[in-house]
Amino acid sequence: MLDQLKDDKWPISFKGLMIWGTAIWLVIMFFVPASFVYENMMKEIGWGEKMIGANEFPAVMGTTNARYKYFFIDTRIDAGLKNYYQPIKAKTTTGDVFNKIGDLAVPFFMNGAKVFNYLLFIMTYRLSLIIYWIPFLLVVGVPSMFAGLMKWMSKRYTFGYSSPFFNRRSLTMIGWGIFSMLLSLFVPFPIPPMIGAVVMIVAMPIAFILLISNLPKRI
Repeated sequence: MLDQLKDDKWPISFKGLMIWGTAIWLVIMFFVPASFVYENMMKEIGWGEKMIGANEFPAVMGTTNARYKYFFIDTRIDAGLKNYYQPIKAKTTTGDVFNKIGDLAVPFFMNGAKVFNYLLFIMTYRLSLIIYWIPFLLVVGVPSMFAGLMKWMSKRYTFGYSSPFFNRRSLTMIGWGIFSMLLSLFVPFPIPPMIGAVVMIVAMPIAFILLISNLPKRI
């Protein structure tokens, strides 16, 4: 099955995707105002609150804040980004001249540091959402795998057709589903939380059924 997944041609290599993603992040960090990125971040968080509900959403934000504090504040990455581009007081006249020249670029770098902080927070938030959907995936996915197994076993003793096409495509769908969830962590644009929920709770269980029910009759 892994060979089947590798045989499917992917539209872009992982290396190329990383290069493009890094380039987009750099452009956004230095040329998009931090206030605009903050508004988009709050918009995405607002979508999540409307979808999950006011009762359960504080738990999601609580885990998000705890993870962000653990990974970025306690490790002083957050403070380091904010203070890294602060100009150092010059000890000589020449150094003071260079500081004045460098002051022209400081706003761009400070904006980039703020944007990077916001992007790290939204990554942490999306990770918390993915973890939030996992129990729902298990509730729907385990019965789906059981249903696919029952369907496959019935095909072994009947004239039911096990489709290699659906078997391959469902495996590809599962691979793309996992890949899209990981990729969504790094997308610097607002993503409606409904997309992740549909992928994990609807698309993945359907792929489980198609994959297992269309296994070869003889394994």
